[in-house]
Amino acid sequence: MPGWVSAGLRDGLRDGVRAGVPDRARGRAKTRTRASVAGVRESEYKGPEARLGITWAEPEPGKLRWNQPVGEQMLDPEGRFATGSLALLVDSGLGSVNHRRRPAGMWTVSTELRVDLLSTPRAGSTGLDVRTEHLGGDGRCLTTRGDVVDDDDTALAAALVKSMELEISWDPDEFDDEPPWPSRLAPGRLADVLCVTFAHSADGPGGTRAVEAVVAPEPELANPLGNLHGGVFAAVAELAGAAVFPHEREVSSSSLDVRYIRPIPLDGPVTVRAETVHEGRNWGIARVSSCDERGRVCAMASVTVYGQK
Repeated sequence: MPGWVSAGLRDGLRDGVRAGVPDRARGRAKTRTRASVAGVRESEYKGPEARLGITWAEPEPGKLRWNQPVGEQMLDPEGRFATGSLALLVDSGLGSVNHRRRPAGMWTVSTELRVDLLSTPRAGSTGLDVRTEHLGGDGRCLTTRGDVVDDDDTALAAALVKSMELEISWDPDEFDDEPPWPSRLAPGRLADVLCVTFAHSADGPGGTRAVEAVVAPEPELANPLGNLHGGVFAAVAELAGAAVFPHEREVSSSSLDVRYIRPIPLDGPVTVRAETVHEGRNWGIARVSSCDERGRVCAMASVTVYGQK
Protein backbone atom coordinates (compact mmCIF):
# COMPACT_ATOMS: atom_id res chain seq x y z
CA MET A 1 0.00 0.00 0.00
CA PRO A 2 1.25 3.53 -0.69
CA GLY A 3 2.25 4.84 2.71
CA TRP A 4 2.81 8.53 2.06
CA VAL A 5 1.52 11.02 4.60
CA SER A 6 0.03 14.16 3.14
CA ALA A 7 -0.72 17.59 4.60
CA GLY A 8 2.70 19.18 5.01
CA LEU A 9 4.33 17.14 7.78
CA ARG A 10 7.94 18.12 7.13
CA ASP A 11 8.72 19.64 10.51
CA GLY A 12 7.19 16.84 12.54
CA LEU A 13 8.98 14.13 10.58
CA ARG A 14 12.42 15.68 10.21
CA ASP A 15 12.78 17.24 13.64
CA GLY A 16 11.21 14.39 15.59
CA VAL A 17 8.55 16.63 17.12
CA ARG A 18 6.07 13.78 16.79
CA ALA A 19 8.35 11.17 18.29
CA GLY A 20 5.51 8.72 18.88
CA VAL A 21 4.96 8.14 15.18
CA PRO A 22 7.51 5.36 14.67
CA ASP A 23 6.10 3.46 17.65
CA ARG A 24 2.57 3.70 16.29
CA ALA A 25 3.82 2.51 12.93
CA ARG A 26 5.70 -0.40 14.48
CA GLY A 27 2.68 -1.39 16.53
CA ARG A 28 0.53 -1.66 13.44
CA ALA A 29 3.24 -3.56 11.59
CA LYS A 30 3.51 -6.13 14.40
CA THR A 31 -0.25 -6.59 14.47
CA ARG A 32 -0.28 -7.20 10.72
CA THR A 33 2.54 -9.73 11.07
CA ARG A 34 0.61 -11.75 13.64
CA ALA A 35 -2.45 -11.67 11.43
CA SER A 36 -0.37 -12.88 8.49
CA VAL A 37 0.95 -15.82 10.49
CA ALA A 38 -2.60 -16.75 11.40
CA GLY A 39 -3.54 -16.66 7.71
CA VAL A 40 -5.72 -13.57 8.09
CA ARG A 41 -4.50 -10.38 6.50
CA GLU A 42 -6.98 -7.61 7.15
CA SER A 43 -6.30 -3.92 7.01
CA GLU A 44 -6.76 -1.91 10.19
CA TYR A 45 -6.92 1.34 8.23
CA LYS A 46 -10.06 3.42 8.83
CA GLY A 47 -9.14 6.67 7.12
CA PRO A 48 -11.17 9.12 5.05
CA GLU A 49 -10.62 7.23 1.79
CA ALA A 50 -12.58 4.29 3.20
CA ARG A 51 -15.35 6.66 4.39
CA LEU A 52 -15.79 7.73 0.75
CA GLY A 53 -15.76 4.12 -0.39
CA ILE A 54 -12.35 4.47 -2.07
CA THR A 55 -10.52 1.14 -2.31
CA TRP A 56 -7.43 -0.15 -4.09
CA ALA A 57 -5.96 -3.38 -5.37
CA GLU A 58 -2.65 -4.49 -6.87
CA PRO A 59 -3.57 -6.79 -9.78
CA GLU A 60 0.11 -7.11 -10.73
CA PRO A 61 3.33 -6.12 -8.93
CA GLY A 62 3.83 -2.35 -8.94
CA LYS A 63 0.47 -1.55 -10.56
CA LEU A 64 -2.28 -0.14 -8.36
CA ARG A 65 -5.92 0.15 -9.37
CA TRP A 66 -8.23 2.48 -7.47
CA ASN A 67 -12.01 2.57 -7.29
CA GLN A 68 -14.31 5.27 -6.00
CA PRO A 69 -18.04 4.54 -6.13
CA VAL A 70 -20.40 7.10 -7.62
CA GLY A 71 -23.24 8.23 -5.39
CA GLU A 72 -24.62 10.96 -3.16
CA GLN A 73 -21.27 11.24 -1.35
CA MET A 74 -20.10 13.18 -4.44
CA LEU A 75 -22.70 15.92 -4.01
CA ASP A 76 -22.35 19.30 -2.30
CA PRO A 77 -25.05 20.60 0.10
CA GLU A 78 -26.93 22.11 -2.87
CA GLY A 79 -27.10 18.76 -4.65
CA ARG A 80 -24.50 19.66 -7.30
CA PHE A 81 -21.58 17.42 -8.23
CA ALA A 82 -18.71 18.47 -5.95
CA THR A 83 -15.31 18.70 -7.60
CA GLY A 84 -13.83 18.27 -4.13
CA SER A 85 -15.22 14.74 -3.97
CA LEU A 86 -12.36 13.72 -6.29
CA ALA A 87 -9.61 15.16 -4.06
CA LEU A 88 -8.97 12.07 -1.93
CA LEU A 89 -8.87 9.81 -4.98
CA VAL A 90 -6.36 12.16 -6.64
CA ASP A 91 -4.25 12.50 -3.49
CA SER A 92 -4.18 8.72 -3.06
CA GLY A 93 -3.77 7.66 -6.67
CA LEU A 94 -1.19 10.21 -7.80
CA GLY A 95 0.51 10.53 -4.43
CA SER A 96 1.14 6.78 -4.36
CA VAL A 97 2.97 6.98 -7.70
CA ASN A 98 5.30 9.66 -6.30
CA HIS A 99 5.80 7.72 -3.08
CA ARG A 100 6.82 4.53 -4.85
CA ARG A 101 9.49 6.44 -6.78
CA ARG A 102 11.14 8.06 -3.77
CA PRO A 103 14.82 7.30 -3.06
CA ALA A 104 15.57 4.51 -0.58
CA GLY A 105 15.21 5.57 3.05
CA MET A 106 13.19 8.67 2.16
CA TRP A 107 9.57 9.61 2.77
CA THR A 108 7.17 11.81 0.83
CA VAL A 109 4.54 14.37 1.79
CA SER A 110 2.09 16.01 -0.59
CA THR A 111 2.84 19.71 -1.01
CA GLU A 112 0.67 20.62 -4.02
CA LEU A 113 -2.54 19.22 -5.47
CA ARG A 114 -4.61 20.39 -8.42
CA VAL A 115 -7.89 19.14 -9.91
CA ASP A 116 -9.52 20.54 -13.06
CA LEU A 117 -13.01 19.20 -13.72
CA LEU A 118 -13.83 18.19 -17.30
CA SER A 119 -17.12 16.32 -16.89
CA THR A 120 -19.25 14.51 -14.33
CA PRO A 121 -19.70 10.73 -14.00
CA ARG A 122 -22.12 9.16 -16.42
CA ALA A 123 -25.48 7.86 -15.21
CA GLY A 124 -25.08 4.28 -14.05
CA SER A 125 -21.32 4.52 -13.56
CA THR A 126 -19.88 1.68 -11.50
CA GLY A 127 -16.98 3.75 -10.21
CA LEU A 128 -13.96 5.91 -10.96
CA ASP A 129 -10.26 5.14 -11.32
CA VAL A 130 -7.11 7.20 -11.94
CA ARG A 131 -4.82 7.05 -14.96
CA THR A 132 -1.34 8.32 -14.03
CA GLU A 133 1.88 9.54 -15.65
CA HIS A 134 4.94 10.13 -13.49
CA LEU A 135 6.80 13.19 -14.76
CA GLY A 136 9.92 12.82 -12.64
CA GLY A 137 11.68 14.67 -9.84
CA ASP A 138 14.42 17.22 -9.22
CA GLY A 139 15.95 15.60 -6.14
CA ARG A 140 13.61 17.45 -3.79
CA CYS A 141 10.15 17.04 -5.29
CA LEU A 142 8.38 14.31 -7.29
CA THR A 143 5.58 15.15 -9.73
CA THR A 144 2.80 12.97 -11.16
CA ARG A 145 -0.05 14.06 -13.35
CA GLY A 146 -3.08 12.03 -14.30
CA ASP A 147 -6.77 11.81 -15.10
CA VAL A 148 -9.75 10.71 -13.08
CA VAL A 149 -11.58 8.35 -15.42
CA ASP A 150 -15.08 6.90 -15.49
CA ASP A 151 -15.76 3.18 -15.88
CA ASP A 152 -15.90 3.67 -19.68
CA ASP A 153 -12.41 5.32 -19.57
CA THR A 154 -13.80 8.82 -20.19
CA ALA A 155 -11.61 11.46 -18.54
CA LEU A 156 -13.60 13.39 -15.93
CA ALA A 157 -10.82 15.51 -14.43
CA ALA A 158 -7.18 16.38 -15.01
CA ALA A 159 -5.01 16.33 -11.91
CA LEU A 160 -1.49 16.87 -10.59
CA VAL A 161 0.23 16.08 -7.29
CA LYS A 162 3.68 17.21 -6.15
CA SER A 163 5.34 15.38 -3.26
CA MET A 164 8.38 16.54 -1.32
CA GLU A 165 11.12 14.05 -0.44
CA LEU A 166 12.16 13.98 3.23
CA GLU A 167 14.91 12.35 5.20
CA ILE A 168 13.55 10.31 8.11
CA SER A 169 15.00 8.49 11.11
CA TRP A 170 12.61 5.52 11.11
CA ASP A 171 11.93 2.62 8.78
CA PRO A 172 9.55 3.73 6.01
CA ASP A 173 8.69 0.14 5.11
CA GLU A 174 6.70 -0.19 8.32
CA PHE A 175 4.14 2.26 6.95
CA ASP A 176 4.18 0.72 3.47
CA ASP A 177 2.99 -2.75 4.49
CA GLU A 178 -0.71 -1.90 4.70
CA PRO A 179 -2.90 -4.46 2.86
CA PRO A 180 -5.96 -3.29 0.88
CA TRP A 181 -8.67 -1.87 3.12
CA PRO A 182 -12.41 -2.56 2.73
CA SER A 183 -14.89 0.14 1.79
CA ARG A 184 -16.54 1.77 4.80
CA LEU A 185 -18.73 4.15 2.83
CA ALA A 186 -20.47 6.57 5.17
CA PRO A 187 -24.01 7.74 4.38
CA GLY A 188 -24.91 11.21 3.15
CA ARG A 189 -23.50 13.87 0.90
CA LEU A 190 -19.84 14.90 0.90
CA ALA A 191 -20.17 17.36 3.80
CA ASP A 192 -21.93 14.68 5.87
CA VAL A 193 -19.24 12.09 5.15
CA LEU A 194 -16.49 14.57 6.10
CA CYS A 195 -18.35 15.82 9.21
CA VAL A 196 -18.55 19.43 7.99
CA THR A 197 -20.90 22.25 9.00
CA PHE A 198 -21.07 25.68 7.33
CA ALA A 199 -21.52 29.28 8.46
CA HIS A 200 -22.11 32.05 5.91
CA SER A 201 -21.28 35.71 6.51
CA ALA A 202 -20.57 39.01 4.77
CA ASP A 203 -17.34 39.78 6.61
CA GLY A 204 -14.97 39.04 3.74
CA PRO A 205 -12.72 41.74 2.21
CA GLY A 206 -14.80 44.84 1.45
CA GLY A 207 -17.93 43.25 2.91
CA THR A 208 -17.94 40.38 0.42
CA ARG A 209 -19.33 36.94 1.16
CA ALA A 210 -17.32 34.47 3.21
CA VAL A 211 -17.93 30.90 4.30
CA GLU A 212 -16.46 29.05 7.25
CA ALA A 213 -16.55 25.26 7.06
CA VAL A 214 -15.92 23.54 10.40
CA VAL A 215 -14.61 19.97 10.37
CA ALA A 216 -15.43 17.93 13.46
CA PRO A 217 -12.42 16.18 15.11
CA GLU A 218 -13.41 12.75 13.81
CA PRO A 219 -10.43 10.33 14.08
CA GLU A 220 -11.31 8.73 10.74
CA LEU A 221 -10.53 12.04 9.00
CA ALA A 222 -6.91 11.96 10.18
CA ASN A 223 -3.75 10.87 8.43
CA PRO A 224 -1.47 8.27 10.08
CA LEU A 225 0.14 11.00 12.21
CA GLY A 226 -3.16 12.17 13.67
CA ASN A 227 -3.46 15.44 11.73
CA LEU A 228 -6.21 16.33 9.27
CA HIS A 229 -5.72 14.30 6.09
CA GLY A 230 -4.56 16.50 3.20
CA GLY A 231 -7.21 15.10 0.89
CA VAL A 232 -9.89 16.03 3.42
CA PHE A 233 -8.64 19.62 3.56
CA ALA A 234 -8.72 19.77 -0.25
CA ALA A 235 -12.29 18.45 -0.39
CA VAL A 236 -13.54 20.80 2.34
CA ALA A 237 -11.70 23.76 0.77
CA GLU A 238 -13.55 23.16 -2.49
CA LEU A 239 -16.90 22.87 -0.73
CA ALA A 240 -16.31 26.12 1.17
CA GLY A 241 -14.91 27.99 -1.83
CA ALA A 242 -17.79 26.97 -4.09
CA ALA A 243 -20.34 27.87 -1.41
CA VAL A 244 -19.21 31.51 -1.58
CA PHE A 245 -20.78 31.85 -5.04
CA PRO A 246 -24.41 31.23 -6.02
CA HIS A 247 -24.56 29.98 -9.61
CA GLU A 248 -26.78 27.95 -11.91
CA ARG A 249 -24.36 25.23 -13.02
CA GLU A 250 -24.83 21.59 -12.09
CA VAL A 251 -21.27 21.33 -10.73
CA SER A 252 -19.84 23.05 -7.68
CA SER A 253 -16.67 24.44 -9.27
CA SER A 254 -14.28 24.06 -12.19
CA SER A 255 -10.86 23.92 -10.54
CA LEU A 256 -9.17 23.37 -7.19
CA ASP A 257 -5.53 24.30 -6.48
CA VAL A 258 -4.07 23.42 -3.05
CA ARG A 259 -0.81 24.12 -1.20
CA TYR A 260 0.08 22.26 2.01
CA ILE A 261 2.36 24.22 4.35
CA ARG A 262 2.30 22.59 7.79
CA PRO A 263 0.21 20.02 9.70
CA ILE A 264 -3.41 20.85 10.50
CA PRO A 265 -3.98 19.58 14.07
CA LEU A 266 -7.14 17.52 14.51
CA ASP A 267 -7.24 17.71 18.30
CA GLY A 268 -10.32 19.93 18.00
CA PRO A 269 -12.65 21.33 15.34
CA VAL A 270 -10.81 22.62 12.24
CA THR A 271 -12.02 25.82 10.57
CA VAL A 272 -11.58 26.21 6.82
CA ARG A 273 -12.39 29.77 5.70
CA ALA A 274 -13.23 30.82 2.16
CA GLU A 275 -13.27 34.46 1.03
CA THR A 276 -14.09 36.15 -2.25
CA VAL A 277 -11.18 37.19 -4.46
CA HIS A 278 -13.24 37.94 -7.56
CA GLU A 279 -16.95 37.76 -8.25
CA GLY A 280 -17.82 38.57 -11.84
CA ARG A 281 -20.90 38.07 -13.90
CA ASN A 282 -19.78 34.73 -15.29
CA TRP A 283 -17.06 33.45 -12.98
CA GLY A 284 -15.55 33.80 -9.53
CA ILE A 285 -12.45 32.96 -7.52
CA ALA A 286 -12.31 32.14 -3.82
CA ARG A 287 -9.26 32.02 -1.55
CA VAL A 288 -9.43 29.33 1.13
CA SER A 289 -7.17 28.69 4.12
CA SER A 290 -6.92 26.98 7.48
CA CYS A 291 -4.76 28.33 10.33
CA ASP A 292 -3.41 26.88 13.55
CA GLU A 293 -4.00 28.34 17.02
CA ARG A 294 -1.06 30.72 16.50
CA GLY A 295 -2.64 32.15 13.36
CA ARG A 296 -0.16 30.53 10.99
CA VAL A 297 -1.54 29.32 7.67
CA CYS A 298 -1.41 25.51 7.54
CA ALA A 299 -2.91 25.00 4.10
CA MET A 300 -4.35 27.22 1.39
CA ALA A 301 -6.35 26.73 -1.78
CA SER A 302 -7.86 28.57 -4.72
CA VAL A 303 -11.28 27.57 -6.05
CA THR A 304 -12.56 28.77 -9.44
CA VAL A 305 -16.26 28.73 -10.29
CA TYR A 306 -17.87 29.39 -13.67
CA GLY A 307 -21.54 30.12 -14.25
CA GLN A 308 -23.91 33.06 -14.09
CA LYS A 309 -25.34 34.13 -10.76
